[in-house]
Amino acid sequence: MAESIGIASPPSENQTGNKLKITFTGPQETLIGPLVARATDARSAHPILNDTDSIRVMDQIDHDFDKFGIYKTQATIYALRALCLDRWTTEFLSSNPQATVVHLACGLDDRLRRVQADLTKVRWIDLDLPDVVELRNKLIPYPEGDYRLIAADATEKAWLEQIPVDRPAIIICQGLAMFLEEESGKRMIRQIIDHFKSGQLIIDHIGTILLSFQNQVDALVATGSSWKWAIDEPKTLEALHPQLKMVECLGPTEFGDHAFLPLGTRLMMSTYSDLPWLKYISCYMRFDF
Repeated sequence: MAESIGIASPPSENQTGNKLKITFTGPQETLIGPLVARATDARSAHPILNDTDSIRVMDQIDHDFDKFGIYKTQATIYALRALCLDRWTTEFLSSNPQATVVHLACGLDDRLRRVQADLTKVRWIDLDLPDVVELRNKLIPYPEGDYRLIAADATEKAWLEQIPVDRPAIIICQGLAMFLEEESGKRMIRQIIDHFKSGQLIIDHIGTILLSFQNQVDALVATGSSWKWAIDEPKTLEALHPQLKMVECLGPTEFGDHAFLPLGTRLMMSTYSDLPWLKYISCYMRFDF
């Protein structure tokens, strides 16, 4: 079912000081998990992402955060991955200072603020479903410059028609693909590349083994949501469009220094690279197109 499409207006100031009650369920509620991870990392003695603004956002929300099972280890792993995507985005903008950035399923992630994109040159678009955009508008300040917050279903085509194709584009798709039906996810990728013509796609995915164990993932159990699409060989995504060429693919052990992780977690992760079915149990990829 197609969602409504619109460009959100800048948020009005909340004068009441009351915390916002989250009523989302399913995949939309899972946006709380990454927020908790960013805030937990920011509060740690040695933050990696150091997204201190996530603490401010989290403190404005009334929700059961504990049910997501996000503790220091999970927060560290998430922060390393988010930092990687921030770095890839910054690298693209360094080479393409006048570009379009599209952050799909942005949730409550203020990646724009972290990468400090120059909105006098960069066109930045955050996109999520209408009720998520409504919540985001109440919690995250609307930046000045060439910025739009679009309320739409990322798998639909109509939202793309709002965005000019006069610049190279970088598409950031984190924490979305695995929740989509396979054909919807593939169609989304094709539509995006057909529209923008040139740029990069940053996307994460899971391996099929995780589909069998998702009933042990706290965030999924807590929200009643499920993963639907998985891949075991990331390079196969190149077949979705003739312009797609993989630039980089990182498995679970390849996101940088794991020194802050517990020894048991490090030992477990060290086995991933040696076992073919675990090498890409989760992965982050970037493609040129």
